[in-house]
Amino acid sequence: MSPRPPARRGACPAFLAPMETGDGLILRLVPAERAISPDQLRGLARAATAFGNSMMEITARGSLQVRGLTAETVAPLQDAVLALGITPRVGLAIDISPLSGLDPREVADARPLARLIREGTAGFAGKLGPKVSVVVDGGGAIGLSGHKADVRLIAVRSGADARWSATIGGGMPELLAEQEAATRALDALSRIAALGRRARATDLPGCASTPLANSGDGGTPSTPLGTFPLVEGRFACGIGLPFGAGAADLFAALADAADKAGARDLRPATERVLLATGLDAEGALAFAAEARRLGCLTAPDDPRAFIAACPGAPACVCAHFPARDLAAGVADALAPLLDGTVTVHLSGCAKGCAHPAPATLTFVGMDEGIALVHEGAPSGARGPVIAVDALAATLATLAATPHAPGETGRGLLARMQEAGLLAGLWLREGNDRPMVKT
Repeated sequence: MSPRPPARRGACPAFLAPMETGDGLILRLVPAERAISPDQLRGLARAATAFGNSMMEITARGSLQVRGLTAETVAPLQDAVLALGITPRVGLAIDISPLSGLDPREVADARPLARLIREGTAGFAGKLGPKVSVVVDGGGAIGLSGHKADVRLIAVRSGADARWSATIGGGMPELLAEQEAATRALDALSRIAALGRRARATDLPGCASTPLANSGDGGTPSTPLGTFPLVEGRFACGIGLPFGAGAADLFAALADAADKAGARDLRPATERVLLATGLDAEGALAFAAEARRLGCLTAPDDPRAFIAACPGAPACVCAHFPARDLAAGVADALAPLLDGTVTVHLSGCAKGCAHPAPATLTFVGMDEGIALVHEGAPSGARGPVIAVDALAATLATLAATPHAPGETGRGLLARMQEAGLLAGLWLREGNDRPMVKT
C-alpha cells in the first residue's frame, strides 16, 4: 500500500504569493535585513490576529509565517508589514546566518557576498523558479548545512585568508576568492534561468544525478538554542517555538521579554528558533527564563528540539493526521531515545514539508493511518499503518526497549530494524498488513 499522492504545488508561500491550505492562506515573511525590532514583532502579532487566524510560525529555514489569511485580508496584512517598517525579502532566496557580521566565530562575513549575488541577479531573478535558492554560510556558530540549495558557498580558512567553497547542484566543490565565488554563482544562476522557471541546478550538465548542492548529511543540524557570544562583548539568546508555531500572543509576549531584557533586535533563525541579540549576560539569562516560562525551548537537549512536525490536519489539506497536535506526546513517549542521535519527523503526508531530509524515524500520514519509515524520507512510506490513536502507546512500547551498554538511541533503533523488531511492532499494530522494508 502506498500513500495517496499529495498535491505538489512546486512553490512555497511567499510575501507576494501566499499559498492556500486547509486553514486559509499562508504568507511567508523573511525580513530583508534578517532582523526586526520588538515593536515590529508586536505589530506583526497584532496584524496576524486582525487579518489571519492568529497562528504564527518560524520555519526550518528561519522564515516567519502568518496563517489563516483570506483573499480579502492578504493585502491589509501586507500593508501592515510595510507600515511597521519591515522590508520583506522578495525574489531569489539567499540564506545567510542571522548572526552574520556579529559572530566572532565566523570565518567570513557572508553579507558582502550575498549582496554581490543579489545585485548580480537583478536582471534575471524573475526568470528563476520559486524554489531556486542560494546558501552563503560564513562558517560561524549557526551553520546552514541543513538547508538545501542550488548554489552553496561555505567560508573556509586558507592560510591567513578566507576563501569560499562553491558547490553548484551536486557538483564538485571549488575553492574560490569572494569575487570569483560571486561570478561562479551568478553564472550558474543565469544558466538555470535560461532553462526556464521549472529548472534547478540539478538540471545543469554534470549535476543531474546528485542531491542539490551537497545539502548536509541528511540529518537535522544542531538547533541554535542557548547563548552565543557576539562581537563587542554582547550576546544572542536563541529560544525555540514549540514545533515552530504559536499563537500571536506568544510572539507578542516574547517581544515584551526581549524589550525588558534589553535586546537590540529579534532574528528568526534556522530550525525554528528566535534569536534576541545585543544582550548583556544578565539580559540573556532573563530572556531565556521568561521564554521558558512561556513554554518555549531554551536548551539543546529538550526532547522537542529533535522533532519536526508539520501543521497536519485540518490546517493542511494534504495531511492525514494532526501532526503538530500529536508532537508533544511523541516527544514525551520517545524521550528515552532522544539523546541527540535521533531525529523524528511527523509528516501529515508523503511530501515531508517540515523536514525534507531523511530522519531517524519518520511517521507518515496515509489514507488509513500512520506509517513508519526508518532512516528515510516520507516519500519512502509504504506500510503497514497503525491507527492515529494507537501512536502514543506504540511509541511508549518502542522507547521501553532496553539499551545495550553504551548504545545510543540511534544505535538501538538500527539494531531493532536489523532484527525486524521495528517492522514487527508496526505489523502487530497494523493488523498484520505486510511491511515494505525501507
